[in-house]
Amino acid sequence: LLLDGDRVVGIQTSGGEVRSGAVIVAGGAWSSLIKTVENRVPDWHIEPIRGQMLCFDACPPLVRHVIYSPRAYLVPRRNGRLLAGSTTEQVGFDKSVTAGGVHQIARHALEIAPGVSDLTLTNAWTGLRPRTADGWPVLGASVEVQGLYYATGHYRNGILLAPITGQLIADLVTNGVASPLLKAFAPERFHPLSVHYDSTESARKISV
Repeated sequence: LLLDGDRVVGIQTSGGEVRSGAVIVAGGAWSSLIKTVENRVPDWHIEPIRGQMLCFDACPPLVRHVIYSPRAYLVPRRNGRLLAGSTTEQVGFDKSVTAGGVHQIARHALEIAPGVSDLTLTNAWTGLRPRTADGWPVLGASVEVQGLYYATGHYRNGILLAPITGQLIADLVTNGVASPLLKAFAPERFHPLSVHYDSTESARKISV
């Protein structure tokens, strides 16, 4: 991040500088790696959490709707694929697919639907989820740096919350309108003197 006093003026990338009066930190699991030369931007301790996934060929369909259990879930796709997930691993930025992860997911998938044992495993991959210290996103304007905004730390709900996050942050940046829904997820909640807000209730409202 490039600063002029207490105001952000752009970013420095491998391709050069990009000047802007507003910068939104939306780097997912990599958000904590974004710094200034003086390291003046707080580190919200957004850590990467690895999640491994499996994909099976399920034609004809084995299940017809999403099924959740305490330890796994199955997601059928219209193209005949069946997704099974997932792991929750604190391994840094390692995106390896492991034998242990595959075994764990497959075992739990069999608990949900024993018929999975007859399916062909077609793919396995990993993703890195951005998790904050309290498990809730960091959304809103920085109190330390003018023009700096956060839209990160969604953990396992990034796809679900992306549309409303984009709308709320866009209104904040372009119109200066801070929705009450952002209050519980404000960056300053991690400050030792911050007031505790009911993040659960705000998250419930955002997801509607």
